Amino acid sequence: MTQLFVDKNSARTYDSAHKPLPRWSMSIELQEKVLVVPSEIINSLCPKPFSANTTGVKEAAITKGRFLARKIAETDFNFKQIIPYVLVRHENRYILMRRTTKQTEARLHDKYSIGVGGHINDEDAAKGIENVIHCGMRREIEEEIHIKDEKSCELVGVINDNSSEVSRVHLGLVYILTTGSSEFEITEKDKYTANWATVAEMQPYYEKMESWTQIVYDNLLRQP
Repeated sequence: MTQLFVDKNSARTYDSAHKPLPRWSMSIELQEKVLVVPSEIINSLCPKPFSANTTGVKEAAITKGRFLARKIAETDFNFKQIIPYVLVRHENRYILMRRTTKQTEARLHDKYSIGVGGHINDEDAAKGIENVIHCGMRREIEEEIHIKDEKSCELVGVINDNSSEVSRVHLGLVYILTTGSSEFEITEKDKYTANWATVAEMQPYYEKMESWTQIVYDNLLRQP
């Protein structure tokens, strides 16, 4: 893990090699803190990009997890940030979203996704560490999409993709939320468009899907 040191005379923050860090590091305690788990543990539990070992990973998150400043977590390969990744299903269809050019990250423009979710932060631990993943997952759903008549929400898999620098510091917990109604509303309409699609109807968009969506499509949705 990255070790930081503060020079009380200069008020500058340094790394373990005494190299001064950017000014944002001085206010590191005021930054968003996200839930992380040691990469070594996750890679041993889930050696492939997709795994059904949800129990082992969830237990590791609760017993070995910690909160780390997000700016550090984004570049520290010793840890993986836990991201709930929720698929919304009604009958045989799933919500398929397309990111618009209003998205901040240009690399995601016009990319398709079937997962709703985001980081788990320290505020999600208010009801106890044993509930932190559930609370974070629920908060992310409420922030991104409004649905009606939820029937169930089940943890079904884990995404552990080490193919890029970005994916190496993230871990996806895949949920399927089943709803009894086809009514839904995306909260950030300028950043996403969304429609219901069957697995077969998704196939033409495969090449434009985000990597996590491709992993879920290949390992969970697509019939052999």
